[in-house]
Amino acid sequence: MATTIESTRLLQLMAIMSPAFPIGGFAYSHGFELAIDEGMVKTPENVQAWIESLVKHGSGWNDAVLFSTSYAAQDTVRLEIDELALALAASRERALETSDLGQSLARSAAVLTALEPLKLKAYPVVFAATCAAAGIAKLSGLLALLQAFSNNLVSVGVRLVPLGQTAGLEIMRDLMPVISATASRAMLATLDDLGSAAFLSDIAAMKHEIQYSRVFRS
Repeated sequence: MATTIESTRLLQLMAIMSPAFPIGGFAYSHGFELAIDEGMVKTPENVQAWIESLVKHGSGWNDAVLFSTSYAAQDTVRLEIDELALALAASRERALETSDLGQSLARSAAVLTALEPLKLKAYPVVFAATCAAAGIAKLSGLLALLQAFSNNLVSVGVRLVPLGQTAGLEIMRDLMPVISATASRAMLATLDDLGSAAFLSDIAAMKHEIQYSRVFRS
């Protein structure tokens, strides 16, 4: 059976979101390592609450808004949103995280999709432009963005709290309605909807820069 355009787009999205895609997301904890190390997060319930807060009210939400507003934007507007995304990073390591992942994504996605490499830096903006250029639906991209963001933090919790694999899967399952609702909300968002109230996460990201012993880059 011949591969359809729709199946090609789905395969491209799944490839980009795959742990095997070479952007290095596994190296970053988004400050979560510090929160676990200092005892702010100790249980599966803590892990889920932390991630849910980020998705609904923190950097996860902001990334969803940045994706949504970048998706169909003109190149000049995308560049402005890209600069804004970097300025919104709450710490040096958060800025490094989004720019490192974004530029790695731009290079790797160009190979996968046979498109020109994007001259953007921030991860959600690069991902939005990649999805738009590849014909991947906006909602599909938003769901994938938030799912990958959440699952990466679940993986950090599984390794560092530590949690069992079953507990990690239960958290992933229970976060799915939150991810779906947030993606739907972000579909109609504008830059005026940007805003984070996840202060403990931001502080953890700042303190992670001077953490004595650490596994992750952020």
